[in-house]
Amino acid sequence: MSKILVITGPTASGKTDAAIQIAEQFNGEIVSADSMQIYRGLDVGTAKPTIREQKKIPHHLIDVVNMTDNFSVAEFVALADEIIEDITKRGKLPIIVGGTGFYLKALLGLQALEYSPNDPNLSLKLADKTLPQLVDELIKIDDVLAKRIDLNNRQRVIRAIQIAHQGHKQQTTVKRPTYDALVVGLDWPREILYQRINQRVTNMVSEGVLNEAQAVLNAGGEELQAGKAIGYKEFFGYLRGEEMVEEAIKKLQQDSRRYAKRQLTYLRHQLPGLIWINGKSVILDLKKMIQNWL
Repeated sequence: MSKILVITGPTASGKTDAAIQIAEQFNGEIVSADSMQIYRGLDVGTAKPTIREQKKIPHHLIDVVNMTDNFSVAEFVALADEIIEDITKRGKLPIIVGGTGFYLKALLGLQALEYSPNDPNLSLKLADKTLPQLVDELIKIDDVLAKRIDLNNRQRVIRAIQIAHQGHKQQTTVKRPTYDALVVGLDWPREILYQRINQRVTNMVSEGVLNEAQAVLNAGGEELQAGKAIGYKEFFGYLRGEEMVEEAIKKLQQDSRRYAKRQLTYLRHQLPGLIWINGKSVILDLKKMIQNWL
């Protein structure tokens, strides 16, 4: 059974810095468990590790797909399992880092996964159709499925068409490895965490997040999976000339604080065995914990 270290916590809690320091001390490589860092070109808004940080310690599952693509939890788990096996075979410690709770829950085997391979040719054909055309096609091939989904959500309609074309028989449960996982979360007093979040948003603006948000908007905006991410959608109103940039910044700070609260709730209830560590002393505490665990 492979050992994996999981470092999680809310946004702006310092997961990346902690993971890099631990990887240096314990011969580790980092596997991102962030549902937005998988997108190429979305760097600032996703707080992606810098090029310098990625050169210092090997990082995996970053810059995997284009911003116009969808990426599922099943795809994440399948890729992560392969990468963890490779890292372990090379005698290194896999360090899973991220705050996307449902990615971690699935990776740790706390929920069943069904794998539904897509037909790439069908995906290309559907991408050129309008939403009304997609809805008409879905109703023609499976009117029952059409009644069960949100027909105003383009991505869900496309996914429903793919499932319908495959006859509802394509889903198979895949046997996966089990891991000896040490799962830790970085904990901060709420007021300090919120200060860190507000400062991160300020830094993001100075580092060019508006350029990334414009690219996402140009590529499809809210219709994209990437366009629903906190860090981009808050700026769409400003970029369309509908509000001032200061309003967008405040909205992003507020959305980020709310997201952190949701992350904390999810992690506490969905990841049994999660050990919380004080963010101020994380390296010292975590180092002792890892030494005993290994």
